[in-house]
Amino acid sequence: MTVSDRIRAQMQLLNLSYGELAAATGLTKSAVHRYATGLTDKVPTEALEKLARALGVTPAYLTGWEQPHTLAAHFEGEEFSPEELKEIEDFVRFVKSKRTQ
Repeated sequence: MTVSDRIRAQMQLLNLSYGELAAATGLTKSAVHRYATGLTDKVPTEALEKLARALGVTPAYLTGWEQPHTLAAHFEGEEFSPEELKEIEDFVRFVKSKRTQ
């Protein structure tokens, strides 16, 4: 799987359009399109970080350096929105970051 494959897969999972992902990252819609379709194989580090944050994954996942982790986010049949899942993932990262302090 390539970086562009992973970007598209996460976009599909979160039901995001190029425009929505561009708005979430501050990148242009055309840049997001180029990265997601593989029209360019060089994604700047800053763009990769913004894309990963908006897609709820790590830059290491997008580059293929690590496997995705699954976050089971349900409670008694209640499902969470993509925004709520992002908040849950952010909290998990926060809790993990305290381990190294």
